[in-house]
Amino acid sequence: MFDYLGYSQKSTKRIIWIFALTMVIFTLLLCINFYILFQSTKTNIVGSGEHDAEQAAAEIDCFLIESIDAVKYTAYRVDNMLDAGASTDEIEQFLVEQTEVCRIELNDDTTGVYGVVSGEYLDGVGWVPDEDYVPEERQWYIAAKENNGEVALVSPYYDKQTGNMVMSISKMLKDGKSVISIDVGLDELQSMTVKRLPEGAGNYTLVLDSDGVVVAHSAASKRGESYLSGTGTLGNVMAEKLFSTDARHFEFQYNGNRYVVFSGKIENDWYALTIMNENVLYGPLKIIYFMFFIVLIFFLGIISLFFVKLNKRHIETDNLNMQLRSISSIYKISYLIDFNTDTFEEIISTDEIRALLINGQEHAMDTLKLIMNMKASDISKRSIEQFLDVSTLDERLSNSKTIAIEFLNDNNIWCRGRFIVVDKNDDGTLRHAMWMVEVIDEEKRQRDNLQMLSETDRMTGILNRGGGEAKIREMLDSGRSGMFCLMDADKFKSINDNYGHGVGDKVLIEIANCLKKSFRDNDIVLRLGGDEFAAYAPTVLNEKVGQQIIDRFFYNIDLINIPELKDRKICISMGVAFYKPEDDFSFDELYKRADHGTYISKKHEGNYVTFEGQED
Repeated sequence: MFDYLGYSQKSTKRIIWIFALTMVIFTLLLCINFYILFQSTKTNIVGSGEHDAEQAAAEIDCFLIESIDAVKYTAYRVDNMLDAGASTDEIEQFLVEQTEVCRIELNDDTTGVYGVVSGEYLDGVGWVPDEDYVPEERQWYIAAKENNGEVALVSPYYDKQTGNMVMSISKMLKDGKSVISIDVGLDELQSMTVKRLPEGAGNYTLVLDSDGVVVAHSAASKRGESYLSGTGTLGNVMAEKLFSTDARHFEFQYNGNRYVVFSGKIENDWYALTIMNENVLYGPLKIIYFMFFIVLIFFLGIISLFFVKLNKRHIETDNLNMQLRSISSIYKISYLIDFNTDTFEEIISTDEIRALLINGQEHAMDTLKLIMNMKASDISKRSIEQFLDVSTLDERLSNSKTIAIEFLNDNNIWCRGRFIVVDKNDDGTLRHAMWMVEVIDEEKRQRDNLQMLSETDRMTGILNRGGGEAKIREMLDSGRSGMFCLMDADKFKSINDNYGHGVGDKVLIEIANCLKKSFRDNDIVLRLGGDEFAAYAPTVLNEKVGQQIIDRFFYNIDLINIPELKDRKICISMGVAFYKPEDDFSFDELYKRADHGTYISKKHEGNYVTFEGQED
C-alpha cells in the first residue's frame, strides 16, 4: 500500500532542504554581488574625483589662457611695431590701450601691461618706478629670458600696492632683450578653489605650481607656502608623493590618517588638487552598505519564516501588486475623469498629490488645474493651463483618441501629460477620459541631444549652417545687435588639388579651432559649408572693438602649422557687417552686406578684413 503520508513528509523535507540550499546559495551570491557593487561604487567615487579634478584643471586652464593669450598677442604686436620702426612713445601708447582691453577681457583682474622694450621700461598704467628699480633684475624679466621666447608663468607673490596675491606672465620678444609682461590677480582662482571644496573635516582643495608653491588653497592662509621646502608636514608629504608619480590619484598616510588625492594637470606643469580624508570619502559608503546588508538579511529571514504559509491567494496578490508597480513605474499619476458629473477616481497617485486633494473627488477639472499649476515649473504653467482648458477639449479630441503635452515639473524633470478617451456621450462630447502623467526626462534629454548633434558640423565640431543661422536669426528677432563676420579661405581649392582632401580637412578644422579660440563663449561660430565660415558677436557694435577680435583671429590663423603644407600659409578673406539697435532688416540682408565685404577682401593678399561701408 502506498504511504501517502510518508511521501508527503519526504516531499515536504525535500522542499525545505531545496529552499534552505537555495537561500544559502542566494545569500552567498548576494554577498559576492554586494562586494562587487561596493568595489564598483568605490571605483565610481574615484572616477568622479578624478573627473572633478580634471574639470577643475580645465577651468583653471581657461582662467590662465586668457591672460597668456593677452601676453602673446601684445608681444606679437610690439614685435611688429619694432620691425616697423615704431618709437618707444608709440609702443608705450599701445601698452596703455592694450591695458584697457585686457581689463575689459580679464574683468579688471590685472594691474596692466608693462615691460622692457629696447632697454627702456614702459608701463601701460603710467607707473614710474623708483630710481633703484632695475627691471632686468626682476623675476618676470629673468623668467622670460630663461624661457627663450615661450610664455613664462612666474611664481605668485603678494603685491605690495594692492595687498592681493598676483602672478606675472611674461614673454621675451624676438630681439632677445625686450620683454612684455602682465600681472594677473589670483583672487578669482582662490574663489574657484574654495568653491570646489568637498564637505567634511580633513578635506582640502589647492593649486600647486611646478616648484611646489601653493598658488591657491581652500585655507587662504596657506597661499604662498612652499611644500617642497618644508619637511614632515601634510603638504610636504603630499607634494613629494605628487611629484614622484604620474598617477591621476594616489593615497598617503599622515599622523595616523589616510588621505586620497585627486590631481588634474594644468598649464605650465601646475596641478589642481583635492585632498580628502579617506574616512570622510568612503566611511558613509561602508556604513550604508553594512546597514543595508543587515536589513536585507533580516528581510530574508522574514521571508523564510513565512515561506510555508504562502498560498495561491498570496501569489495572485503579489502578481497583481507587481503588475500595478509596473504600471506605476511608467505613469506616476492616473485618474479616471467623469465629465458628466465633474468627478474623478484615483487609479495611481502619490502621497504628495493626495495631500493636495482637499475637495475630495468633486470639481475634477478645477482640482486638476490646481494640482498641475502647483506641480509644474514656472515656464510650463501657461502651456499646462491652456492644455487643460475644458472648453476646447472636445474639439481637440474630436478626431483623436489621445492628446499629450510635454512639460517641466517643479523639480525640473520632464514629464508628459496625456488625455485618453474612454467613451463619449451620444452627442459626441466626452463622458469619461483618463488623465495620466509619466516621467520622460531621459527620453526628452536624448531627443535634445540628438537635435544638438543635428546642428553640429561633424568635421569641425562647431555649429553647421542650419543650426548656426537659426541661432543668429533668433538673436536678430529678439533685438540682440552685434557684429556678423563672413569669411573663407583663399585659394582653398588649390590646397585640395595639390595636397589632397585630407590636408584640406585639416585646414578646415584648424580654422574652426581659431574661431573658437578667438571669439567669446557666448558668440556664435559656424561652418557654412566648404571653406566658408561665419561668426556673430553680440554687443560688438563698432570697428574698434571688432578689430580687436579679428586681429586675435588673424593672429591665431598665422600660428596654424600643418606639416604637409610646409611653408604655405593659410589666408582668410573676411567681410563684416553690423546689426545695430535701430536696424530692422533681415538676416539675409545682413549676410549680403558681409558677403560684399568678403568680395572686396578677396582682392587683397594675406589675411584681410573689410567692414561694412568700406570700399576697395
